[in-house]
Amino acid sequence: MSKAKLLFYKIAQKTVNFFKEDEETLRKKEISGQTPVHVAINIILQIGLIVVFMLNVDHQKYPAHPNPPAYPGVGQPGGPTLPQPEPVIPFKRYPAGFDVWGPRPDGSLTSRLAETVMQNQFKFFIEITTYVYLGFALQYSFLRKFGYSTMSFGLLQATVAAQWGIVWMQLIDVIHCQYLKSNFINIDAQCTPPFTAEQISPTYSQKQLRQACSCQLWDVIHGNRSIVTEQPNYAHHTLITIGKMNFDNTFVITLPSLMEGLLATIPVQITYGMLLGKVGPSQLMLCALTCVTCYGINYWIVIYVLGAWDHVGGSCIIHAFGAFFGIGCTLFASPKGVASNPDNSPRYNADVLCTVGVILNWITFPSINAYFAPAAAQQAVVINTYLSLFSSCVASMLFSSLYSQQFKFDPADIQRSCISGGVAISSVASLFVQPYQAMLIGFAGGFACSTSHNFLRKFLEKKLMITDTVGVVSLHAIPSAIAWIAGVISVAPLNTAYMGKWAGTQYISQQTKTLPFGLEYGQIFQHTAGNGDTARYQLIMYPTTVAFALSSGALCGFLARNVKGPSVARSFSDSIFWFVPEDFRKTEDLMRKETTAV
Repeated sequence: MSKAKLLFYKIAQKTVNFFKEDEETLRKKEISGQTPVHVAINIILQIGLIVVFMLNVDHQKYPAHPNPPAYPGVGQPGGPTLPQPEPVIPFKRYPAGFDVWGPRPDGSLTSRLAETVMQNQFKFFIEITTYVYLGFALQYSFLRKFGYSTMSFGLLQATVAAQWGIVWMQLIDVIHCQYLKSNFINIDAQCTPPFTAEQISPTYSQKQLRQACSCQLWDVIHGNRSIVTEQPNYAHHTLITIGKMNFDNTFVITLPSLMEGLLATIPVQITYGMLLGKVGPSQLMLCALTCVTCYGINYWIVIYVLGAWDHVGGSCIIHAFGAFFGIGCTLFASPKGVASNPDNSPRYNADVLCTVGVILNWITFPSINAYFAPAAAQQAVVINTYLSLFSSCVASMLFSSLYSQQFKFDPADIQRSCISGGVAISSVASLFVQPYQAMLIGFAGGFACSTSHNFLRKFLEKKLMITDTVGVVSLHAIPSAIAWIAGVISVAPLNTAYMGKWAGTQYISQQTKTLPFGLEYGQIFQHTAGNGDTARYQLIMYPTTVAFALSSGALCGFLARNVKGPSVARSFSDSIFWFVPEDFRKTEDLMRKETTAV
């Protein structure tokens, strides 16, 4: 064959191959149920909804109109000048304890507002326990041969972690009192006479001194209970300041203390997502107790000592801490090469169950964010969380189909990105943002989560040997950074114009602004000097948490590595821990034969 013919043959072959690849690509796209037009329509629809919210939707304003006092009667002093109709039963239904108007001018409550509503606390308790125990268990249940272990080990470690968390978080309060007394009460700084309204200042150091005085006063009342009767307001304020329920050396379990234990368990469940299938129950128990302990220490450093604020969802102290503690732990505790185990993969039925867990967490997420929100802003936090979740769900669908290059959805991507909006809004930003801004934050969270799932996760596994079974980095680490940034931006404008009576009586006449919903600057934040200190301490909260979480997680992983766990070959399988039914054995034997044949 001549050179010319050979060259022509090669060109023809390449041309044929080119068109074959093109036909194959077209065939795959034809199989897909989506086209670029579908994606474009969804994007336009979401943008349109954001614009509608931006132009027409706002939060309920606070303080609300005061409810008028009960009127004496027509023509009587203080009564109406014209006859008024008698109230009629509303056709609109309302929950207990809700009224469309606020308290009366004298501070008294209407009959609706004064209703005893135990369900408020218990509602949060039920939803947060559902999130911790059931939501995480179902969300992690996608592995094809690890269903028993996923749910049962998660329940085991979470129950132990919650019990330790209830006690440990109250111990943290005691430790902080000792810290305050030893560092702020000295010869130059005394608690007598007590600080009056004219003497207080907005500096954080003076606030810490006043808190130390409350700790010291508790010691005094503990030895002399008559002060409770003689100065009840003083005693009540002391308990409120230091987090105690009485003047005894005992821990009192209340619904809020149970909540503290449950919230301390969330980082444990997040870390569990990193370790899922790769470690045994004894290792998990060690990691759970260590994680709760380190969570409490980090909480003390960031919230109590540094004075940052992360009570609305815990973007840093919960989500970022759990994710980076898990990263440090999996680096040492996970056996090398475990990610390549063929059982480290989903099954159709298990993936469907996982999606149910995602929806469950999606529903209960606002309770996590709103529980410690100020009362006047609690409704706004719930609404902003849902709006952010709405938007992240749309973003997850869009970018999952785009990244697939075939306009198909990746279940693993959707299962994480759908709820990333709840994490992305879990910072102080949820007190400040408008509804459309919450939607934008949620969309950014969904985009970041989907992008990191498709690109960053592979990089971490191949280059850094960080095996992330569930996708914790995508769901918690990245969106929590978005929440942190949004929070810093939200508090950056706070200045001396917001300083009121809580900064000292000299600032009452100078105050020209309040926080959203009528919240007082000095009642929400610890750093309120108005010189950028609020944003400054919010800024250092995330890197401080990440550094401590990585180091403590690495130490925990090193300790867990010395505890017997499953081998690489037996990882991600229930059969090493459980009596399994016959159909599981048949499936396992079949998979082993197929693997051997390959």
